[in-house]
Amino acid sequence: MIDEVAPAREPLAEEPIPARVVRGGARRPRRMRRARPTVRSGSLAVVLAAAILTGLALAFQGFARWAGEHPGWAVLLGLAAVPVLYALLRGMPHARDLRRAARAGMAEAEADALAATRTAPPVPVDEPADPPTRTPQPPPLADAFPPGPEEPTLAAPFHDGRTTPLPEPEAPAPYATEPYAPDWEPQLEPEPELELEPEAEAVALTAAELDGVDLATLDFAALDPDTFEEAVAALCRRDGCADAETVGGAGDLGADVLATAPDGRRVVIQCKRYGPENKVGSQDLQRFGGTCWSVHGAQLAVLVTTSEFTAPAEEYADSCGIRCINGTELTAWAEGTGPAPWGPGATLG
Repeated sequence: MIDEVAPAREPLAEEPIPARVVRGGARRPRRMRRARPTVRSGSLAVVLAAAILTGLALAFQGFARWAGEHPGWAVLLGLAAVPVLYALLRGMPHARDLRRAARAGMAEAEADALAATRTAPPVPVDEPADPPTRTPQPPPLADAFPPGPEEPTLAAPFHDGRTTPLPEPEAPAPYATEPYAPDWEPQLEPEPELELEPEAEAVALTAAELDGVDLATLDFAALDPDTFEEAVAALCRRDGCADAETVGGAGDLGADVLATAPDGRRVVIQCKRYGPENKVGSQDLQRFGGTCWSVHGAQLAVLVTTSEFTAPAEEYADSCGIRCINGTELTAWAEGTGPAPWGPGATLG
């Protein structure tokens, strides 16, 4: 028998790889760009998956409702679906086979990539061109430049025939060494000495002495603070408060005089001996209002002063129900022309 020789297979013609011309004249193969997934395809896949899941959920919900209404048919349908599901599961490839196929594909791809790198021609590298050399030039000679005009000197003054030279400045006169003495001396009249009036000392009286003094003629502004409190207590005793007494001092908590009015109310009085230029402010009223009701249990709270009250202090007193007696109303109370603080009102008669 004559052996038949099989014809040799011709190698498949590989598709030429496009190349680009580099500076050296060689051609560099172009790299193939990988296709990148677009955002539109990804969004379309997400929408399609959501639509499929929604359809499956609606189908399962409808089947569950139908099975609840027809339980017998649902059981029969389930028994018939068991063999079908078993056949589908048997026909599906196992996970082991899938892993083997994936590994084989990866190994084949790596072998192809290695063979391509071995058979690829070397890529020429562009070499930088040598920088041009510069021939050193000799330094210029001094005679190479023509002489220029000479610069004028300022050794002699310049006169052009139209400008008058300025005279030289004269030397200033020497300063006088003697101090300046005016020809006349101002006559200042001596200022008259002011005689300061001695300040009047505050009057200090005891409670017994105040009970024997006519309170209508008493100057409350001339009393010291302790005597002023005793004078207010004496006014209370004169007008019907037999148990009026002073409790002022350290730790008095805003109460200077405690008394019981003729109608039985508990009276708490605070005394402020101020000058005419110093008025009782709202802070004094706030401190007194914080203790007269809660601490001393006052049923009538009164603040007596030899001065005046500011407008905010009067507003606070009206809102809290505190009776305010200024210097004018105190004088009217002492003289009998005005009522006592527990009367109908402190109005002058």
